[in-house]
Amino acid sequence: MREAIQSRGRLAGHPLWARVLASTELSARAVLPVVVSSAVEDREKLEGVPWLERLSLTEVVREARAASVAGLAGLLLLGASERKDEHALLASEPDHALPRAIRAVKEATPDVAVATDVCVCAYTAHGQCVLFGERGPDVPATLERIVSIALLHAGAGADLLIVSGMLDGTVTAVRTALAAAGRDEVPVASLLKLETALDVTQRSVVQALPIAERAVQLLPAADAAAAVARARREMADGADAVIVQPGAPGLDIVARLATFSDRPIASYFTADEHVLFAAAAEGALDSVAAEREHLAAARRAGASLVVSWGARSATES
Repeated sequence: MREAIQSRGRLAGHPLWARVLASTELSARAVLPVVVSSAVEDREKLEGVPWLERLSLTEVVREARAASVAGLAGLLLLGASERKDEHALLASEPDHALPRAIRAVKEATPDVAVATDVCVCAYTAHGQCVLFGERGPDVPATLERIVSIALLHAGAGADLLIVSGMLDGTVTAVRTALAAAGRDEVPVASLLKLETALDVTQRSVVQALPIAERAVQLLPAADAAAAVARARREMADGADAVIVQPGAPGLDIVARLATFSDRPIASYFTADEHVLFAAAAEGALDSVAAEREHLAAARRAGASLVVSWGARSATES
């Protein structure tokens, strides 16, 4: 039985994700991103983008309870921080906002699955997804930091760790560390990021600093074969799920992966994609219905899960 579960990824044997994957309802397959910040007392709207907010710990719990009532699969917790340095030290401190939010949500709503973003970009003074040494990008140091973040999140109760920095070897490093720590049951997902213009707001909401050129390359948007090859490598390294970002431009890749993958495939609709719909609400377009159609299209393409900043409103019947 264990071998069968492992071949399909750890989500298949997880008490919450297994229930999610057995459902046919769109809402039950939807994951809502939520940004927590220790600098926010209540809710802080993103400047110029009032449809997106950073939340206090109390408000994150409120969102979790609303997600539970709405029947959503879970939350994707992301951290925003004004404290940044060259080593992303805050990201692996036990008492910072994100691990506190994980614990609070799991205590308040144990039926809501908690996924977390495991990366350094929101905590670095340069905004990159890799740390730097005297000779440039320092991959070993970055993997060490990512492992510490992953173990912190797992210890706080996270139900899914999403490694999102596109750095080779991350899945292997995290899986090895989890096994050594006696937490081999915690699922790990790999996020495949395509080159896109739909990530500016996504980075702003978590307060990642702007970058002119990425130190870690994303997947060419026009090269679906490269994305499929990367997904195969990540699954071979132990990824329990593969997530494709952005959502709509990546649907063809989701469809390709779904034809052969024995692991869940997910579509991640960025904050920028949600904002396009939210802004259109002031016109004649039924923006909620239009966003729902996009999430439904992801499911038809083969996505087991859909991650969307409009998950709650777009999946309401």
